[in-house]
Amino acid sequence: MKTFLKILFLFCCLPQAKAQSNAVDSLKALLPTLKDGQQEVDVLGQLVKQSLNSDLEASKQYAHQMVSLSRKIGNELSAAGGLKDLAAIHLIASKYDSSKHFCLLAIQAFEQLSKRPKDYDKAKLWEGYAGSYGNLGNWFYYQTQLDSAIFYHEKAISISEKSGKEKVKANSLGTLSYIYLDQTKYDKALEKQLEVLHSFERQGDKDGISRAYQGIGEINCEYLNKCKLALDYYYKSVKIKREIGSDRGLAYVMRRLGDAHKKLAKLDSAEYYFTETARLAEKLGDKRLMVDGYSALAAVWNKMGKPDSQLIRINLKVIALGKEAKYQEGQYGSYFNIGEVYRKQGDYRKAAEYYDQAAVLGNESGDYDFLSKLNYARYTIYKEHLQDEQKALAALEAYLVSHDSVTNAAKFKAVEDISTQYETAKKEAIIAEQTEAIRQGRIRFWLIVGILALALLGGGLLIRLTRQLHKRNEEKEFLIKEIHHRVKNNLQVLSSLLHLQSRHIKDEAALDAVREGQNRVEAMGLIHQKLYMGDKLAAVEMKDYLYNLGDTLLDSFGLDDDRVKIIYHLQPLHLDVDTAIPLGLIINELVTNSLKYAFPDGRQGIVEISLWKNETGQLCLKVADNGVGKSGAPQLKSSTSFGTNLVEILSKKLKGKPEVQDGAGYATLIRFENYKSV
Repeated sequence: MKTFLKILFLFCCLPQAKAQSNAVDSLKALLPTLKDGQQEVDVLGQLVKQSLNSDLEASKQYAHQMVSLSRKIGNELSAAGGLKDLAAIHLIASKYDSSKHFCLLAIQAFEQLSKRPKDYDKAKLWEGYAGSYGNLGNWFYYQTQLDSAIFYHEKAISISEKSGKEKVKANSLGTLSYIYLDQTKYDKALEKQLEVLHSFERQGDKDGISRAYQGIGEINCEYLNKCKLALDYYYKSVKIKREIGSDRGLAYVMRRLGDAHKKLAKLDSAEYYFTETARLAEKLGDKRLMVDGYSALAAVWNKMGKPDSQLIRINLKVIALGKEAKYQEGQYGSYFNIGEVYRKQGDYRKAAEYYDQAAVLGNESGDYDFLSKLNYARYTIYKEHLQDEQKALAALEAYLVSHDSVTNAAKFKAVEDISTQYETAKKEAIIAEQTEAIRQGRIRFWLIVGILALALLGGGLLIRLTRQLHKRNEEKEFLIKEIHHRVKNNLQVLSSLLHLQSRHIKDEAALDAVREGQNRVEAMGLIHQKLYMGDKLAAVEMKDYLYNLGDTLLDSFGLDDDRVKIIYHLQPLHLDVDTAIPLGLIINELVTNSLKYAFPDGRQGIVEISLWKNETGQLCLKVADNGVGKSGAPQLKSSTSFGTNLVEILSKKLKGKPEVQDGAGYATLIRFENYKSV
């Protein structure tokens, strides 16, 4: 639920309400007495802001009225501001489709107004324009499209500087802080949040200051394990939230205080703060926030050893609220918790019923850690207590799939971390080498100045130095080739080990997975082989590489009898290693998919591999076959989507998106933006 709790920080379009409910009442009483249309618009704008923390539905209605009235009196700037407010309100309510709709409408409106800024309040125009891009950046953040989120927030920061106001800029900096957290760059995230705090302090914006305090506390506790330090920031945030009457903001801080005390093993305090979260959520009528508060309270009650009846009652309440809010993430955990209570009581049939309901909802979540734990519990109950072999086998299969997904994700993350460390170390080594080269260059310069006075001697020394440098370059080139050679050999050893292991595996699904892993290793090994055998140490000649890769895959699947042929349409391309490795793995996955599924029952066919640059400079890849297509392909129960996910992840790294063309046969087209040719 971390994403849900971040929502208060990430929208960057509306100031938070700073008055008590009597201010709302006063404005509501004033509204019918006004006869001037612009005054009505201004009061509606204030009502939008004042209602935001206490009544989202009312705030939304006021924003709609504001847009309608602004258009009626011809105030296009106020109408655009109302659209921006609606985008933010729907974002807070987690109605993402509606939020994006109003984001785009607001951006379009502000863009048109920016072409004639002399007609409007410039500061207000640019501030609203920047806020609309900030909202769009947040929308992409919730879709985990971090590159797009960064792009739109940087655009928001750039535009906000024209308004001379820092608020939108500070909000976008806060979102960038959370993006750094997702990228595990905790120091940078903390640095951004401190920058946000100083910005809000300069503005005297109390609500912004309180949100910055909360963000700093969250980073310290959730990511740096400094929960005692985080408490000070949370308490400062609570104090300000109470001063400005922000019940919604107070609920979020209470939730964080509960988490911090729970991590510090202060369960009584955690219980108090989670109870406060739920109480404030009840007051606001926010069912999602209620689910979050009550589910956190249920977890701490479980640790405190509360009676089973109390645990069942609160988890049933979470389930009921989750159904009302259509919030599955809040439900499946509670189904599992109730199942755990019945398992401890020895009522295994009831436990299994709740486990199964948790599985139905949990399978859509992608939370493989939870699914792994849940399915193992289901397997144990059906196997050992209910003696239902069929359901036990199904639960075991589900456990293995979820467990494999967790393992694969962890392995991929580990490889990514190692790659990052390698790239960082490589860059640092290059910088150090360049610094040393500069120092050596300066020394040589002064030596040459002195030696020029001794003409012949200086000339001889210069020739000798030139030869030494040439020799060193040859030695470095040899060492780099040797490194690629050894990497290739190591990958070959790994491939051989996988081959040996496959000879002892009887399960077809496991054997298939090992063979696919062997093909991936060989695809990477071919890259390093081409690097140490070629003339260019940093470039791979793709035509020769793909011919070798295709032959290797045909041999791997025993298709060297010309039943299936691979046809190549390749432009002459030399790509650097950082492009060639993910591209080779993508082609490996797509060709493997065709060879496995496109030609069942001895069917003959053709696989085509096309690689070219289009007229816009994009690198284009197409892998197509004339097989049975997706509808006719055999379905394997044990198959997972790992290969498809790998293609998606690697394509995203090169800024590409797979496009599937399923007609006569099956084809995948990817256009890459991020690549480097040599």
